[in-house]
Amino acid sequence: MKRILSAVVTIFCFSLTLPAFAAHPLATDDAGTNGKMKFQVETSAEFAWDKQDNTKSNSQTINLAVSAGLLDSLDLSLAYPYTWQQEKDNGVTVIDNSGLNDLSMALKWRFLELGPASFAIKPAITFPTGNYDRGLGAGRPAYGVTLISTVEFKPVAIHANVGYTLQKYNDADKDAGREDLWNLSLAGAVEVMKGLQLVAEIGAASNADMAGRVWPVFIAGGVIYSAFDYMDLSLGVKGALNAPETDIALLTGLTFKFP
Repeated sequence: MKRILSAVVTIFCFSLTLPAFAAHPLATDDAGTNGKMKFQVETSAEFAWDKQDNTKSNSQTINLAVSAGLLDSLDLSLAYPYTWQQEKDNGVTVIDNSGLNDLSMALKWRFLELGPASFAIKPAITFPTGNYDRGLGAGRPAYGVTLISTVEFKPVAIHANVGYTLQKYNDADKDAGREDLWNLSLAGAVEVMKGLQLVAEIGAASNADMAGRVWPVFIAGGVIYSAFDYMDLSLGVKGALNAPETDIALLTGLTFKFP
């Protein structure tokens, strides 16, 4: 059970910074929306490696996120990740599995624009569709909301997120998993030439493990290349700023926008 909970916590901590609805490779969302009857499909992958004492772990996650503009200022988004994970303790494999994780759905409403600044709110729900017994899901739903702000002075844009998640747990995990979870992040993007952006961010999230008092903190950077008006390519690297965070991860993504 301890190993299963460890896997669940690992995936949940990953999901707090998963760029499911943000401009990949950023985990920090921006206040922009697609526009009425406009759609976006994002495929992204994260390859992560971590070492804690005698325990080594690695994971690969492919995420598919689809968003649709219901109104000019309102988007509906769905994200469904698939994870491969392996953990070794003193060289002995204790976790080695793969499968679909929990499905997430969110609404993003851009409710205010003040000159160069815009603000949005994003309520979200995560459904327990992953296999809990194999450490691929939390086993119970999660409910969250994120406040998003964007300030843009071309060619520079700054984004900030403050999010809260209420994560429910099965009876066996209630004493080990933290229900009230917060995440904070700040990101910047600059267009260095037409179609090419450099991006960077820093973020922190509550430790989902009740025994962990230190928030995992990460820093990330990367590039977004708009090869065409309808297609973006992205590449980034995320690194840990403290021990609870995953040591390093490589981020890749491909986004299509239509019509």
